[in-house]
Amino acid sequence: MTIDQRLQRLESSNRIMKTALTGCFLVVVLVVTIGATSVAPKVLDVQKIILRDEAGNERGQLFATDNAWGPVLFNKKGTKALSLFVAQQASGLILADQNGNVRQAFTADLSQSDCSIFHPGSDSAQFEITDNAQGTAAIVRDRANVQRVELGTSSKGSALALSDDKGTMRTVLSGTNEGIVTFASDGSLKWSPTWDKFSPQEKERLKGLLPKSPTSNP
Repeated sequence: MTIDQRLQRLESSNRIMKTALTGCFLVVVLVVTIGATSVAPKVLDVQKIILRDEAGNERGQLFATDNAWGPVLFNKKGTKALSLFVAQQASGLILADQNGNVRQAFTADLSQSDCSIFHPGSDSAQFEITDNAQGTAAIVRDRANVQRVELGTSSKGSALALSDDKGTMRTVLSGTNEGIVTFASDGSLKWSPTWDKFSPQEKERLKGLLPKSPTSNP
């Protein structure tokens, strides 16, 4: 091989190397440019997000349906521990213990708001506060879910009512002129300090005027 042939081969190799280096340089520039200008999406459009721990156990959800939407968190047993929901008719917060028993609930809609505390396994709240257009009331129930104490105020006045273990109202402390009124086990009026001062017609009228708190049954 002559010297001229060797020089031509060397020049050809140099051109190929320069071309390869230039291509690599352009690729590096392109990657850096894309990395520098890429921006995380500002909107994530999904119907449900599931939160899992390191072991793959589901610990929470963020959901949205046609009826309700909000976050839900689960305890180690997989039962609901906290639910925050917004619905078409109401919004609320529900708290449960480690066994999944509902212990506290807070709800609100256009006409009423409630705060309830439950005993484990109870279908009715042992302590409940209600506020609506009629007034405000607090109710205490025993372990048999029988309403025993009711404190409330309404357009008819304020009252504290005590009931027996069957749920029959036995004593009412009223903010009206009647003061204290007691009832028999069958629900009939039994005694009042001012009761003897009224005529039979007035007694009948007053029976219908005794104040009831907002959640009392008619």
